[in-house]
Amino acid sequence: MALFATERKTFGFKKEASRGIGEAAPAKFLAVGADSEFHYSTALIADEKIRGLKDRFPSVAGILSGTGNLNAIDVEAATIGDLLFGCLGAVATTQPDVVGAPTVFQHSFTRLNALLMPSFSYFVDRGLSVKRYPLSVIKKLSFKGTVNGKAQVDADLLFKTEESASAFASSYGVPKPLMFFQTDFKVEGASDINVKSWSLSIDNNSEALRSYNLSRDARDIISKKPFEIDGTFELFFESEAQRAKFLVGTASALNIILTGDILQGTQKAKLELSMQEVKYSAYPFGNIDDLLGAAVAFHAEFDPVAQKSLEVILTNQVTGY
Repeated sequence: MALFATERKTFGFKKEASRGIGEAAPAKFLAVGADSEFHYSTALIADEKIRGLKDRFPSVAGILSGTGNLNAIDVEAATIGDLLFGCLGAVATTQPDVVGAPTVFQHSFTRLNALLMPSFSYFVDRGLSVKRYPLSVIKKLSFKGTVNGKAQVDADLLFKTEESASAFASSYGVPKPLMFFQTDFKVEGASDINVKSWSLSIDNNSEALRSYNLSRDARDIISKKPFEIDGTFELFFESEAQRAKFLVGTASALNIILTGDILQGTQKAKLELSMQEVKYSAYPFGNIDDLLGAAVAFHAEFDPVAQKSLEVILTNQVTGY
């Protein structure tokens, strides 16, 4: 019986040296949720003319389009950087302690103010066949953290085309997910221990560019609209100070900090999501686990002082992206 289990699927990727030119093999690999997949599909253009018959005449092939979803990825300091770079596009790398921790690097990811976001070649081995997806662009990252589990992220992608590829051997490091008990949710610089869950989505609004390029595939994947950075969190009420800011429409600052194990010296693995100009869009009184609480919604806006809407600071032992 030549059937193939879902567990057989393997996902890998490599940053493209030349945009849209497929890499020969993946360099890194991701452990993902079972429902992760890349979808390459065609649109059919119907023949809707009337000919005095009740039959449907043959349609013709329209555009080809590619979308992908990588779900339930555990947030780990060692592996999240490529996804952040793909979605945000700009990174600056330094060494926080070159003497005491020479193998530790700190990466600051911010929005790339350009039309083209970084492109990758993604690979999927489904057992039945191995496929390559050149010019894959990460459109959106959706982070979430619960009160009793791992921090996780979903990635939505767009890609240009599907190609056959050679078999590859995958390899994975020891899992080191960032956990609920390693999460510090700060509001205006102070830890708020009444927060019990959070989510954050970063959408660069990438879309397919289509023109007369003598192909049914998209010409490129471009990001021409403003980024959308939205989030939520649940908390128990002990103060109305932040709700008052919601009512008058003034900004607050949020920092979500996840700190892992020591890497070298005194330097620890760390992921910090920093937003210094946050506006609340909902801050209602409600019932959270039979306590007075709120399901808060917010979005990040441009901070004219910091000159950014969002900065993601990642500390790990990766030399660069």
